[in-house]
Amino acid sequence: MTPTTPTPNPSTAESATRPPGARPLGPRIAALAFLATGIAVLALAFAIPTPALAEGTDVGPRAFPLLIGAGLTVTAAVNAVQCFRGSDPAQDEQAREEARVTEWRPVVLLLATLAAYVLTLEFFGYWQTTAVLFVAVARILGSRRTRRDLVIGLVLALATYLLFDQLLGIHLPPGYLRWDL
Repeated sequence: MTPTTPTPNPSTAESATRPPGARPLGPRIAALAFLATGIAVLALAFAIPTPALAEGTDVGPRAFPLLIGAGLTVTAAVNAVQCFRGSDPAQDEQAREEARVTEWRPVVLLLATLAAYVLTLEFFGYWQTTAVLFVAVARILGSRRTRRDLVIGLVLALATYLLFDQLLGIHLPPGYLRWDL
């Protein structure tokens, strides 16, 4: 019998070359990026002009963006504090392992799809573009049942369109093709 040499585990080899006590940089960068995004959302929310509110109305157009911005900023600040103070070595190793096995192709495709959604929303209209977005996202995430995804996307898009546009009076982009309901 010939002795076999074990093949080194990539994560073990990586941690052997990393100085002891060194933590992965990715989570700290992400924490700071989310904190900056939360602050930017808050700043943009405060820049929203508020018309004179009618008697008895407490909520204006800033309310929801302020709520989202405050929640994002507080959550990101807590995350940043946790990332920069000492942490458990087991958690650091788990973060390195997750970074090693992360598949970036779906992430990039989802970001590109979201950018295309934002760019085409005004032209094609809310419910039409949202239905297509649902199908595209489902496909990127592994669904191969396009007809089912299209039906679900249409139902959800039409329901939210009717809820906001017709019931709440918050008009969503109808699109230049004017496929209004």
